[in-house]
Amino acid sequence: MNRLLPTALIVLLLIAFRIFGSALPETLPNFQPLAALFFCGALISSGWRSWAFPLAAWILTYPAPAMITGNADYLSIGTVLVTAAAFAATFFIGKKFSGAGFTALLGGSIGAAIVFHLITNGAAWIGNPIYAKNPTGLWQSLWTGPVGSAIPSWLFLRNMACANLLFTAIFLSARIALPRLSPQVQPDAAR
Repeated sequence: MNRLLPTALIVLLLIAFRIFGSALPETLPNFQPLAALFFCGALISSGWRSWAFPLAAWILTYPAPAMITGNADYLSIGTVLVTAAAFAATFFIGKKFSGAGFTALLGGSIGAAIVFHLITNGAAWIGNPIYAKNPTGLWQSLWTGPVGSAIPSWLFLRNMACANLLFTAIFLSARIALPRLSPQVQPDAAR
C-alpha cells in the first residue's frame, strides 16, 4: 500500500491540474505536471516503467481539455502526434540529465519546457495557415500566437517552465524523502 500512495497522489495531482487548467484556461494555461512527469520518469525509473507511467497518465487525461472546453482541436491526429513528439523530447532530455545534480536537473526541466514549446509552436507555424511562412510568422507562433488571441504564446511557455520547475522539484524531493519515510525492514535475528 505504501508504494501505491505516491503513484496515486501523482495521478490525482495530474488530473486535478488538467481539469483546473482546462476549466480556467485564461488563469493558468499550460500549468500542469505532465511534462515534469515525463522528464522525471526518465530520471527516476529505468526500463519500460520510466516512460509507461507518464504515457498512461497523458493518454488518460488527454481528452480532459477537449471535454471541458468543447475544443476538439486537442483531439486531432496532428496535435496528438506533435504533442507525443514533444513529450518524447522531454523524456530524452531527462535521460540526458540522468545523474546530474539537483540544480542542474531543475535547469534541465526549464530547458525541456523550452524544447517542448519550440516543437509544438513550430509545428503550429508549419501547419496553420494563419502564420506567414517566414521568420516573422515563426516568431508570431512562438511569442504572440494568433492575432487577436486572448493568451499570448509566451504565457504558455512561462507557465510550462514554472510548472516543470515546481513539479520536478516536488517529484525529485519526494523521491529523495520517500525511502526515509518508509519503515525499514529489520532482518530477523532468529534466522
